[in-house]
Amino acid sequence: MANSPTGEALIGRLDRVLNAFTPEDDALSTAEIARRAGLPPATAHRVCGDMVRLGWLDQRPGGYTVGSRLWEITNRASRRTKLAVLSRPYLSDIQAVMGQHVQLGVIDGFDVLFVDRLSSREAPEIHGGVAGRLPLHASATGLVLLAHASSEFQAFYREKHQDDAEASPRLSEEHLAFIRQHGCCAQTGAIEENITGLAVPIRQKGRQLVAGLGIVTDDEEVARRPAPWVQMLQIAARGIQRGLSTPS
Repeated sequence: MANSPTGEALIGRLDRVLNAFTPEDDALSTAEIARRAGLPPATAHRVCGDMVRLGWLDQRPGGYTVGSRLWEITNRASRRTKLAVLSRPYLSDIQAVMGQHVQLGVIDGFDVLFVDRLSSREAPEIHGGVAGRLPLHASATGLVLLAHASSEFQAFYREKHQDDAEASPRLSEEHLAFIRQHGCCAQTGAIEENITGLAVPIRQKGRQLVAGLGIVTDDEEVARRPAPWVQMLQIAARGIQRGLSTPS
C-alpha cells in the first residue's frame, strides 16, 4: 500500500480513521475524524472517500459512520464472532435464570476483550460492553484468562503492573494458582463497589483455553455464596466446549 509523505503506510491511516469512532460517537464529521486520527483535513477527506467506496464507511448528512461491509466481513469470517454465536444459547440460559450480566471474553494483548454480553433491565450499570476492553486483572473473566496463560506471560504482565498496589494481590502467583485449582474466579469491588464478578474458563479440545465465561451482579447473596452460580457457569462452559469440539 502507498505511503504518506511521512512514510506511514495507508493501512495505518485506515486504522486511525476507524479508531476515531467510539460507542458514544458513532457518527463523525470529516474535521472530527481528522482531529482524532491526527491527519491533515485533506488527507482525512481523501481516505474517508476511499473507505466509502470500499464500504468500510457509510456517508451520512454531515459526516460518516462505520460501514456495513466491515460488519459483514466480521460476521462471516471472524472466529470470535463464531465463538459468540455458538455460546449465545448458553449465555441466554444463564441470563434467564440470573437476570444480571452474562459475558464472554477472550485475551487480546494485555486485555480481556468482551465478544458478547447479555444484560437484563434490572442489572447494575457496569463498565464496558460488547467489543469493550478491560485490563486482565480488572475483571473476574480477565483473571480466569490470565490464570491459565503461560507462566512467561503472567510474569511479564505482573512486571507491567508492578507499581499498581491494588492490582498486586490479584496478580500474585498464589492467587492465580488458586484460580486454576478451583476452576473459577470470584471477586467483589474490583471496579465498581459492591459489584461481584464470577468467571470460569472455556477450553477447546486438547484443553486449550479459548475464552472466559462470567457473570456480573450486585446480588449480595452471590458474593456470600458463589458456589451455586459457579456450578451453573461450569455446566454452560462444558456445553460450549462440546460445541467447539464438534466438527462444523
